[in-house]
Amino acid sequence: MTPASPSGLSIWGAALLVAAGCSSSEKVDDSQEIPAVGPVEPSVPLDDQLRETSVGDIEILGADGESRRFAPGTYLRPRGANESAALHFADLDGLVLDFTDVELRGQVVSADLDQAEGVGITLRNCHNMEIKGATIGGYKVCIAVENCSNIKVSDMRCDGWYGQRLRSTRYSEDLTDWLRPHENDNSEWRTNYGAAISVEGSTGVEISNCRGRRGQNGIILTRVTGSKVYDNDFSFLSGWGLGMYRSSENVISHNVFDYCVRGFSHDVYWRGQDSAGILMFESCSDNVIARNSATHGGDGVFLYGGNDIVERGRPNATGSNNNIFAENDLRFAVANSLEATFSRGNVVVDNNLSGSHQHGIWGGYSSEMLIRGNTIDQTIGGAITIEHGQDCVVQENHIAQNEMGVEFYWDADPALVDGPFGRSNDTSSRGHWILQNTFEANVLDVVVRQTQALVFHGNSYQPGTREPYFANVSADADATLDAMTVQRWLDALNGAYPSGNLSDTTLNPWVGQEPELLETWADWTLPEVPGSLETRAESRDEFGGGLESIVMSEWGPWDFRSGEPRPKERQAGGLLAQSSWNATWFRWKPNESDPRTSERAWRSRANSPILRDEVSSFVNPWSSEDNRRAIGNDFFGLFAATNLILDEPGTFELSVVSDDGIRVFVNEELVLEDWTLHAPKRDERTLKLDKGEHIVRIEYFQIQGAAALVLELRRQ
Repeated sequence: MTPASPSGLSIWGAALLVAAGCSSSEKVDDSQEIPAVGPVEPSVPLDDQLRETSVGDIEILGADGESRRFAPGTYLRPRGANESAALHFADLDGLVLDFTDVELRGQVVSADLDQAEGVGITLRNCHNMEIKGATIGGYKVCIAVENCSNIKVSDMRCDGWYGQRLRSTRYSEDLTDWLRPHENDNSEWRTNYGAAISVEGSTGVEISNCRGRRGQNGIILTRVTGSKVYDNDFSFLSGWGLGMYRSSENVISHNVFDYCVRGFSHDVYWRGQDSAGILMFESCSDNVIARNSATHGGDGVFLYGGNDIVERGRPNATGSNNNIFAENDLRFAVANSLEATFSRGNVVVDNNLSGSHQHGIWGGYSSEMLIRGNTIDQTIGGAITIEHGQDCVVQENHIAQNEMGVEFYWDADPALVDGPFGRSNDTSSRGHWILQNTFEANVLDVVVRQTQALVFHGNSYQPGTREPYFANVSADADATLDAMTVQRWLDALNGAYPSGNLSDTTLNPWVGQEPELLETWADWTLPEVPGSLETRAESRDEFGGGLESIVMSEWGPWDFRSGEPRPKERQAGGLLAQSSWNATWFRWKPNESDPRTSERAWRSRANSPILRDEVSSFVNPWSSEDNRRAIGNDFFGLFAATNLILDEPGTFELSVVSDDGIRVFVNEELVLEDWTLHAPKRDERTLKLDKGEHIVRIEYFQIQGAAALVLELRRQ
């Protein structure tokens, strides 16, 4: 293996944004809708090369050689979902399009993000072009580059493009908010979720000095090679700062993709919903990801080998391999600072991966991964976890104050082990090297299950909080070797043992020879990469804190760096928010009174309640923390009823988020039912209700694990 060496490109770029729709004197004003005017002939005749493009009504002020400069102004040009772009350039070569001081919008600034449609600017089949200087927003996609080469996009500002309205609240997650990134061969990412800048089927693209706020996805690269993305800032988005699909041999450096997150409520749930600062899916290989900031994301980096290798088992599928992640700040991820799965040969060196909720590194089904020189502290879960992986090297990392330091394991996973991936790939857990790491004050330094041929050497262990536990640990080459001798192969130079446990595992002794992977990368240093943007938030004086600094609104994370006020918390319940509910909680037993199979027995348990209380609203199944402590988390039922008084008749929307079973009755009519074990999900019903008093009654059961119950009634 040799370090990735992406093809070189000159260090500067361009970003796509332009405008058409009003004369330059007409400004976009939040206070009124401004209709788009029809096309206006430019005062300077178009040359032959531009004549066939739909330049629309933006005046070309003048031409200087190969440069075209457009009239400053703010233009409103709405585009429908099936209409062509507001500004479309095709089959051009060698031009500079200068949109400095041009602002192009598809809808007014105050419009809801999920109403944005169409494309602002499209470049199709263009070559050796530069586009720069515009501000653009109000479209599904601000700038689209399709089937182009050697395009530079620079100095663009994206503001208020497409974003989905989030249904999750502070109290409960809504599964409809999850992203679906696994398919993008038919431009699903762009179609479903939009982007500030979308590049497809292109090579030699440079995107630099572009910025975006108030949208879902920043930059999307689909089938893009030999390109550079640097000195950009796409932060506080509700999806991905940068998304890459089947894109290889690119350099991503000195960018800021902070707070690209969804699916999080501090101390309530922390799912991430497949949001990420940097997303890399389906055969993204030989990329250099260096000196970026992607903090406070769903994941910092989320790399997935792809459905070709995992689901389809195609013979030539390669995963997302041989990428270099160096000197990035990926702290405080809702899920994982860096997730790299179903891939081979990825290198993770000198990154800060601290403070995340689940893992510093999650490396499921990955092999030959080098993890060296990283700082992974204060992870709520595991600092480094590799499931079903082979021949990875964990060297010279600082691993402190985590629930688990390093974790390797194999488990029964039939869908993958026996599926298309497992039939073509090794799925054992074996052959890892844990060398010269510093372990400090972790609850468990080492957790290993059903893993073979591990080598430990030169690690430093400061006392953890649990004594080591060994069960069925033996020498890999000689199962008859004395167990105490084998266990001493875990010793540090000072004779200390790691805290933690090992079971059904074999070890090899250190014999003074480093693995081949280390020999390959022994003298490697990060080469010069383009860009100069300072990526560490503390150095920019923009650090907001840890996971507690993530505050979600219905459109995404709060941009506290902008000076905007903290978003007001949406009051749960709607018309039910101030209702007074008479509630009864009771326990049930899985084998005797399961509500799904023995409902009569389940109902009878309510005659011996745990608790009766009068509560104001339901934002969870307990209504208050005091009630939760009394009721517990598992195997309980709830009956509750309230009187709702309506001043006027009308049509109303009933919305219920539940985990697990729920029934809702209005005036003793069953209006909503999902009497099953299920993850948190939203159900909605439309109700026509008369003026006056109505009785609303609920029945609910909780089994185990996550729980959710949120009831809302709103007038349509």
